[in-house]
Amino acid sequence: MLTRVPDWSLAIDFGTCFSTAATRVEPDGTARAVEIENSRYLPSLVCLDDAGTLLTGRAAAQLAAQRPELAEQAPKRALVRQEAVLLGGREFATADLAAAVLRRAAEAAAAEHGGRPPRGTVLTHPADWSPVELARLTHAADLAGLSVPELVPEPVAAARYHAARTAPPPHGAIAVYDLGGGTLDTAVLDWDGTRFSATAVAGDPDFGGRDLDQALLDLLRERALDLDPRPWQRLWDATTPTARHQQSALRAALTLAKEALSSTATVYLTVPGYPEPFVVQGGEYREAIAPALSSSVALLERTVARAGRTPGDLHALVLAGAASRTPQVSDLIAARLGRLPEIAADPKASVVLGALTEPPSTPRDPAQEQGPQQRPDEGPARRWAVTRYPDEVDPHLDGRLIR
Repeated sequence: MLTRVPDWSLAIDFGTCFSTAATRVEPDGTARAVEIENSRYLPSLVCLDDAGTLLTGRAAAQLAAQRPELAEQAPKRALVRQEAVLLGGREFATADLAAAVLRRAAEAAAAEHGGRPPRGTVLTHPADWSPVELARLTHAADLAGLSVPELVPEPVAAARYHAARTAPPPHGAIAVYDLGGGTLDTAVLDWDGTRFSATAVAGDPDFGGRDLDQALLDLLRERALDLDPRPWQRLWDATTPTARHQQSALRAALTLAKEALSSTATVYLTVPGYPEPFVVQGGEYREAIAPALSSSVALLERTVARAGRTPGDLHALVLAGAASRTPQVSDLIAARLGRLPEIAADPKASVVLGALTEPPSTPRDPAQEQGPQQRPDEGPARRWAVTRYPDEVDPHLDGRLIR
């Protein structure tokens, strides 16, 4: 007697800096994160090797550190901004770069299921992406062999993941603050007992965790220039392979130092050309990033207000994205909105896991059946009803403050 092999589903969160994948065995299995090269986080950068192959993962990161002209550091950002990029003087469609990342994630997931293709695929995306941007993502998925994927807004996926554990009441609202490596998204979502709809969305595609790294680099540069500007200038002006390796190693050390400052008061950073490590105190780092983070929290507050809610109305305020683990984020939200946010053990993976998670349905309350009202000019309700505020970006979030 033949044993039927269960079907499985795939989700991919194509991120600015890192991408994640998850699978779920049908019909009702639990979503599980996929490990690629022993990590849940696949670097999103793509690099061209000497044979003309588009590399992904650690191989791409290693080569990009030596040959940055062959790399596209943020293919997700490039996908929505331009049709093509130059890598080593050769033109490549940005859809092909995105497809390389999606294909790598899909192949790793399929390997866990004997190479069988998924029954269905879900791709997450920023909630305020336009139909043009969604079409580009769908095209990249098709190039990667992922035909007709379901598209789920990232805040909706994060809210699903949370709701599966807390069961919000009908017409309860969840606010999401999603600070990734390269982007910020805020959203308020209403739960009608069976699904979420985004009622207000705002964000900044150019502010994220990498800007916090840059703030630390700026502190280090000021310290170095005050001591002796010549080694610093030699390090960053040089284009030799050795200099590029040193620059890459220092940036990696900055990321580790930034994470360490979440739990320690002092970090030491060694810079080539200087005899002693530089000391950076946690207090000065927090002071450097406070204006931009405060502006991001103010944006969340305005998103809540534009959804017709107050912080006290919310069933939950959820943090997502790897950079949301910065302790200052929770502190600022608690101070400004008067309530503590909730964060998953792995806020980056919560989006991709939520894309494959269906929250338990809750009984509808007839007294609240009207729920949020649709404006007369909106026409038929869409699956994800989104109010966009493309101009709602605080000047502190455009990168000028801390770059």
